[in-house]
Amino acid sequence: MTINATGSENAWQRQCLIAITDGTSTMAMESLTETVDIDMGERDLDKIDLCNLGQIPKHGALGITTITIEGYPKQAGSSATGTGYGFFDIFASKPAIDSSQPLDVDLSTILTRYRVAAMWTNDPNATVADAATAAATASIRFVMAECFCVSCKSDFTDGVLKQTLVFKGIAFDTTGNTNIKMESHNAGAMVALGTYTPGTTKWA
Repeated sequence: MTINATGSENAWQRQCLIAITDGTSTMAMESLTETVDIDMGERDLDKIDLCNLGQIPKHGALGITTITIEGYPKQAGSSATGTGYGFFDIFASKPAIDSSQPLDVDLSTILTRYRVAAMWTNDPNATVADAATAAATASIRFVMAECFCVSCKSDFTDGVLKQTLVFKGIAFDTTGNTNIKMESHNAGAMVALGTYTPGTTKWA
């Protein structure tokens, strides 16, 4: 990893690409975002106490995974697919993709499944988190599919409007196949994620 606009060769720093898609519209959210936090669910562990004072480990299922994105909205949502201008539409129902103004985003009972991808890369030409990177570059990418946007909190405490978007999802589907992966390449191209189709195709 060379020193460039993304940071140093010792750690991923400064720049992160973020893509949120519902399978129809893919929104690049990094231009609004300040922080991204990924809280993987724990593989829970309990114990069974035996009469001889011995113990048996009792393994639980993997818990809920949470992705939290903090950023600064410019609008109530996005007027076109590609670049994100707001967060509320993603929580309210689905990406608005409404070119008319004023943009009116009503809270809905619709629950939309999303795929969220966050990628750190030293490819200077990379612009989309779910796209391929150039040869001879280094990258790392976290992907969670089949998740739901569960919260969009607004904060004006510091005199700057900030919104916090929270996604939650389970680690495995009903067939036991994973909804989560992390991939990296230290000296080559990352492969683009496939088109997301909720309930059918996660990334390939």
